[in-house]
Amino acid sequence: MTATLITAGIDQVVAEPGPGSGWMVRFRSANAGLHHQLYVNGRLADWTDTPEQRRFLLEDPVALLAVRVASVPAGLEATDLGEQLSPGDYSPSWIHRIRVVRSISNSVGDVVQILGDHATGELSETPLASAEIWPTWLLRWGFGEDGFGEGGFGYDGTKAPGMGAGAFGAGAFGMDTDLIDLDVCLQEEGTHKIVVRTRSRDGQVTDAPVQYVSSALPPVLATGLAASAYNSQTKQLTLQIS
Repeated sequence: MTATLITAGIDQVVAEPGPGSGWMVRFRSANAGLHHQLYVNGRLADWTDTPEQRRFLLEDPVALLAVRVASVPAGLEATDLGEQLSPGDYSPSWIHRIRVVRSISNSVGDVVQILGDHATGELSETPLASAEIWPTWLLRWGFGEDGFGEGGFGYDGTKAPGMGAGAFGAGAFGMDTDLIDLDVCLQEEGTHKIVVRTRSRDGQVTDAPVQYVSSALPPVLATGLAASAYNSQTKQLTLQIS
């Protein structure tokens, strides 16, 4: 049976600046007894520890452009069911997702960068997103590199991805390997030139072939909320968002 993501019965979703540079997201839910998940720009960002919890705290300064709270049964709270969201929530038109193979040929200190031209035709040297290919906390799993014989099928590496769990056949000796997921928010409407660049710790730069991506304008975050009218007979309050 396919696990079901429930988005009905959830309202009053409010995001406000939290402590530090993060966000506090509060919500109301009629789905008693279920856990809740927070999807940001189509990706699972957080989940509740108990069915009673009605808020999320995101410590990273992410851009909350498309936010969706959903309910799931206990045991599935950490499972990404984003593909069951509506197309607009799962794949916002202003978000471009890029998957990069984490190759054993890369060294600790190498960085992958996503460069764009902001729909101008001229590539900017300021990355739209970047990530370490091999962070110091992530164990490498090449032969003789880590945990001899402790990986799947007797291969090295306790954190090696299982068969079919990463990039099939892209690792050493034709084994599977891990992937790096990067989301880029395209702030300008039009056609964007995107380049995936690998920068080694010794300064060498390697660019992948250019990609061209079309994007619509992302929603503008509200900066102000004020009451503009009130009908005493219908008890209807009109709010103006700016």
